[in-house]
Amino acid sequence: MIKHSLETSADQLSVCSPAHQPEADAPLLALERQFTEYAELRAEELLRRRHQSRASGEVPEQSDEETPLRQPAPDDAATDRIEAILLRLYPIEQEIIQTPASTIVGLGVKARHAAHVMSQCWEEELGQMDWEARAARCLIEAVCDVAGMALPFHDSEVNERARIRATLLQPT
Repeated sequence: MIKHSLETSADQLSVCSPAHQPEADAPLLALERQFTEYAELRAEELLRRRHQSRASGEVPEQSDEETPLRQPAPDDAATDRIEAILLRLYPIEQEIIQTPASTIVGLGVKARHAAHVMSQCWEEELGQMDWEARAARCLIEAVCDVAGMALPFHDSEVNERARIRATLLQPT
């Protein structure tokens, strides 16, 4: 059974800006850099694969029940590159999950990872989502916003707020 304490003071919570990253979450921040590097490689590879499919004139998948689905021809080399990246990502993801967060910045790292894993939650409008997906998305966005960390999606409102906050917190 979890015991809740009402005696937690604000100074017991370690809240800091991304510009002042504490040593306590240094391992998580190092994992975040590694994860981001490999996630970007994976995204680049998926984009390259999509562009090659379009350039070769392959018809995208159709959801019309009367028309059979046509899958793009697999590119073995591209598939091998993506699988190699995923193999490198897996232990990093496991470490992010297992490493405890001590600060809001560390919690932000965990939220960014959760956003990556649950990226389907950003594919539709918030009002169109089921309750569980909406709750997860709102929690992840709130944590990233408070931590001043951008989501791994470039068109997010949270990213804009994080960019503004980082600009305001920059030492002059």
